[in-house]
Amino acid sequence: MRLLEPTSKKAAPVAATALGVRFDPFDPEYQADPYPRLAEVQEQEPVLYAPAIDSWIVTRHATIRSVLKDTQRFSPSIASDPLVPLCPMARQRLAQSDFDVPGLLVNNGGANHPQYRRFFGEPLKPQRTLALKPFVIDTVDAQIDRMLAAGPTGDLATGITWDVPALVLFRMLGIPDADVPVVKDYADSRVVMLWGRPTPEEQIRLTEGAIAFFHYTRDLVEHRLAEPRDDYPSDLIRQRDGDDAKATIRDIVGVTFNLLFAGHETTSSASANILSAILARPALWERIVKGDIDLPRLVEEGLRFDPPVQAWRRLATEAVELDGVAIPAGAHLLLHFAAANRDPAKFDDSQAFIPDRANAAQHLSFGMGAHFCLGAPLAKLEITTMIERLAAKVPTLSAVPGQAGDYLPNTSFRGLRRLPVTW
Repeated sequence: MRLLEPTSKKAAPVAATALGVRFDPFDPEYQADPYPRLAEVQEQEPVLYAPAIDSWIVTRHATIRSVLKDTQRFSPSIASDPLVPLCPMARQRLAQSDFDVPGLLVNNGGANHPQYRRFFGEPLKPQRTLALKPFVIDTVDAQIDRMLAAGPTGDLATGITWDVPALVLFRMLGIPDADVPVVKDYADSRVVMLWGRPTPEEQIRLTEGAIAFFHYTRDLVEHRLAEPRDDYPSDLIRQRDGDDAKATIRDIVGVTFNLLFAGHETTSSASANILSAILARPALWERIVKGDIDLPRLVEEGLRFDPPVQAWRRLATEAVELDGVAIPAGAHLLLHFAAANRDPAKFDDSQAFIPDRANAAQHLSFGMGAHFCLGAPLAKLEITTMIERLAAKVPTLSAVPGQAGDYLPNTSFRGLRRLPVTW
């Protein structure tokens, strides 16, 4: 994560079309439901310049795949740069601090990326993830029981989907459960800081929070150096075996820092979005309760239909052409996974939620290629378990009617923050 000014020179703004001028991901109507506008853009101008965020919006499935595969012309270096450059005071505060988070994975397009991906991905391999399944089941059951005890109404977002991914991640990292609120607050802050429109005052406050959380992460890794445990940082330290050529302690701190956000926030959002889509279709919930649904395929369809990561950034390192549109060197691209996932050229009846869709897993919600999400197997395990256990323990579950979606305004992450239910 680079919180200082990007080192690359950004392309000058260009003239925008009328549709481009109207494309503003911070518009409340868009935040509530981005899909009608995305469908309009994909049909009329699948690549357009949006002056509201000084970025080029890319919407077609095939085009986004081609961009993700080409890390030379489309660099991932800006993936987690702030949408709004930090104000001088926030940059000064960072520069005067010991904050130090190198770009190793999501924003690394260099020759050393495969090495880092292998090293940091080793403890996250699917066979090791499966060892967490009993703990995932126990955690989900405990959260459901807590919600039922406080019933007969509850909130799946705050009661289940908010905490479960964090508790599982904390088990992996060896962090006390009591720190869930601290990490969750930081996750929301990071979304606003990097993908939102914070004011200068908010940027200063969020910068202070990022520095404090960096200290939290560094202390965690240093403690594991002194007292290794059965957790992810300790696994990395053992793999490193004192060899800086494999990874430095600085590298381990940086990846752990980022994992404390990415390892739970997107899964929380995905599970809330999928459960919302399911409960909006009572007949589908009944089929799930009866065991008449292929849950892994259903989860893939949920990830396609309303992905937690709506869009991701790339930097055009040279002048290129996408879908017949000239893109200047230095342009910032916003690859809209949410639009690609509903591209009618890829998915039949693409705006419909079809639980047994044959090609649902061809969505781009986890990216693809060299930067495909390392945590995808664990995320799908957690989401599937939440649905299974809710169907078993709360078969009469239903959504409270008339609720409005509550989302954190930003360009890239979408997850319901409230999902009131009854039973």
